[in-house]
Amino acid sequence: MRLALHTGLRREEIAAFPLACVFDPDKVGRTEFNLRIRLDPFDGSGMVTKGRKSRDIYVSRKFMAELYRYVTKVRGERASLSKTPQKSMFLNQSGERYGEDGKSLNRIISKAGKRAGIKVHTHMLRHTYATHTLVSLQRNPANGLDPLVFVQRQLGHSSIQTTMVYLHLVNEMADEAVLAYDDELSAMAEAA
Repeated sequence: MRLALHTGLRREEIAAFPLACVFDPDKVGRTEFNLRIRLDPFDGSGMVTKGRKSRDIYVSRKFMAELYRYVTKVRGERASLSKTPQKSMFLNQSGERYGEDGKSLNRIISKAGKRAGIKVHTHMLRHTYATHTLVSLQRNPANGLDPLVFVQRQLGHSSIQTTMVYLHLVNEMADEAVLAYDDELSAMAEAA
């Protein structure tokens, strides 16, 4: 779930996310806050992307450290259950990679949502990532970075039109916030 919320990856991309993409951020000479990860379906890592298109995604150093901790502390136990080495970061209870379509991950996420009393599926995590990233980048503009283009590239959309759906959602959220604020001010004025 966290990988989806931090990157906006599709469920099949999460299922195939390569172990080779995870590293100790403290042992990298770079000091950037965000780290670039290359998702390349042709590099032999087992990565799967929509349309078999390579793309770069960015994760924070902090999140990479969490992924690295998972790999070094937890993944090994599952990996030891398999007779063959696995290239994927996430392994099922048998120590094998999840199916390429990632549907089993969707079942896991749906069950977790049900326990929390909410209906959720993997793609909703992608939408959440996109919406919150777009809002954050609009509030805190980075040096010359176009928030919409950044989200488009992070999600792997070939068309900016697809990504613009999130812009409309952000605008709707802003409209609702303004209306709620107006209602609050009206209630305070009536109470006075």
